[in-house]
Amino acid sequence: MPGTQTRFKITGYTDTGRRRDYNQDYIGFDQELGVAVLADGMGGHKAGEVAAHMTVKFVLDKLQKLLLQETSVSITGSQLLEFVSNTISSSNTEIFRAQEEEEAYMGMGTTIVATLVVGSQIYVGHVGDSRLYLCRNREVKRLTKDHSLAQDLIDRGFYTEREARGANVGHVVTRAMGRKVDVEVDIAEVPLLPYDLLLLCSDGLTDMVSDWQIAETINENISDLDMAAKKLIALANQNGGKDNISVILMQT
Repeated sequence: MPGTQTRFKITGYTDTGRRRDYNQDYIGFDQELGVAVLADGMGGHKAGEVAAHMTVKFVLDKLQKLLLQETSVSITGSQLLEFVSNTISSSNTEIFRAQEEEEAYMGMGTTIVATLVVGSQIYVGHVGDSRLYLCRNREVKRLTKDHSLAQDLIDRGFYTEREARGANVGHVVTRAMGRKVDVEVDIAEVPLLPYDLLLLCSDGLTDMVSDWQIAETINENISDLDMAAKKLIALANQNGGKDNISVILMQT
């Protein structure tokens, strides 16, 4: 492995929100290994819940096994990134095939954001509009880019980030798990510094809470990770809670 494992504190919660009948988000993490996975399912009659559960379980299990395996062969950063990408792609295939085998699952899909911390590096893979943020020196920076219609319109210059939040362009995801037999996975490797904090979240948070509010809430509760996560969810519900809300916080 590249470097020694950094000890992390991790906490996470998922909430149905104020307007949904059931929760199609799913989260999983391993504090000892520094791994976290979050998925936001989509599909009728709880099928999205199935897709989210499938992908979190599959990806988390594979990443845990990678980190726990004892080997004398050093794994490079590029190999780790490739493993993250291949694992998410394999999970996508499982979801796609499940739809062919079970009619009730037809049309199901999910976003995913998965983070693996090894030594002083963050390895991330994502599909869809669930996000990973880095909180460093009281500032919040988004490390992932949404695969969504709104983001496409921002990229083309039709909207600024601020304008897109208030624009009625619909909440359309342009890339998701389970839509096709193959999926393109965005991956990145980011250096990690002492006292950095990572936030994985579904759009149920970011649609209701702006980035500056996220930063403010985390900074006000920086000494209590559990409280910070709970307050982020509470703020999303206070601002309308129109969707399921999921939050995972990781801190050195």
